[in-house]
Amino acid sequence: MSEEKKSIPDLIKGWAGFLQRQDSPFKVNILKNLAKNMAVNLTYQYQPIYIASLGATPLVLGYINSLSGAVNTLLAIPTGVLADRVGIKKVLLMTLGISIISSIIFGIAITWEIAAVALILSAVAFILERTVCPMICGSTLRTDERITGMGICDTVSFFPQLIAPIVGATLITFFGGMNATGIKPLYWIQTADLVIAFLIIWFRFENPREHIIGQKKESVLSNLSKVIEEGTMVKRWLLLTTLTSFWWQVAFYIPLFAVEIKGANQFIVGGMSAAATVVFVFLAIPLGHLADTRGRKKMILAAGGLIILSYLILIFAPNNLFLLLSGFLSGFSMTVGQSQVAIGVDLVPKKYMGSWFGLQGFFRGLVSIISPIICGYMWDAVSPQSVFWLIICTQIASMLVLLTVPTEITR
Repeated sequence: MSEEKKSIPDLIKGWAGFLQRQDSPFKVNILKNLAKNMAVNLTYQYQPIYIASLGATPLVLGYINSLSGAVNTLLAIPTGVLADRVGIKKVLLMTLGISIISSIIFGIAITWEIAAVALILSAVAFILERTVCPMICGSTLRTDERITGMGICDTVSFFPQLIAPIVGATLITFFGGMNATGIKPLYWIQTADLVIAFLIIWFRFENPREHIIGQKKESVLSNLSKVIEEGTMVKRWLLLTTLTSFWWQVAFYIPLFAVEIKGANQFIVGGMSAAATVVFVFLAIPLGHLADTRGRKKMILAAGGLIILSYLILIFAPNNLFLLLSGFLSGFSMTVGQSQVAIGVDLVPKKYMGSWFGLQGFFRGLVSIISPIICGYMWDAVSPQSVFWLIICTQIASMLVLLTVPTEITR
């Protein structure tokens, strides 16, 4: 029976079988993500509003996130090399431990300066997670089904993200509204969920068999040099990664724009995040399968067009319904991220995978230092809308670079 003629139940049964036959590290990572995503998405979309309620201006938010970007840049390469040398499990535990500390500091913050410390720590956790999580997929999934596997991971582990923003909005209403008083209790609930995720990794996770640990004889510079020498189109892929990451580094301006410019309340802000998650949960598997079978470049370009449309709708949104539509379309960034990770894994030898993801993280970090400051000034000096026009330009540029990468590389 051809894939195109299979019924929906047959496809679901096939995807369930796919998940069942995967190695334990892949499945345990999904379980960890269930707890972590529920925790993070209780507060993520309200975080800039929380810090602003503690006294930070949009420009100050830009400076804080730029400082977080500097931390990302400094840690990106060491994190990748560390994962190669000590193993993924230890880095995952470190990641979750830092996330727990960050959540606690957010919970006790009484000024934006204290909250800034928590934000920087969360940036440390983010770069650690962003480096090691793709390594799990790269070490356990076959090349020809990698995006399908990542889609199944997203569908299962991102389901809490579908409800967490609405749960968060309801709790905020109960605790006192969309201000520091109403948002603060969410961080204590988040802390408890992160502890559960930590315990899952501590007791259940084992390093993937395919991931080589202990390259202690080679220096960091030697590893990076070999990534460039033995990799395929590494420099061009770094440029593509840099451009694609721009929008992500300033995504914190989206809920702020929705509240301050469009007049959205906490339920609309939460609804925008939930709408994006609909794509993760219900479309990740079929979109991943399409990318694996029909072409990853095609899927990245199509999803990139939808991301651009989401920002145009956000800029011109006449009412809350359009804000929710913008949130939904922004969820297709998942397809871009999955496809680029799946391609990137195959560009270098597996033994340098940590160093490779660390190098990509370094370049994303450079963007995260500059972009929040630029966008903060544009928000104040030009207009809030100008921030999103700049994001649209960088998205178009990344798509143009992708067109120069041969199809045999992108599959």
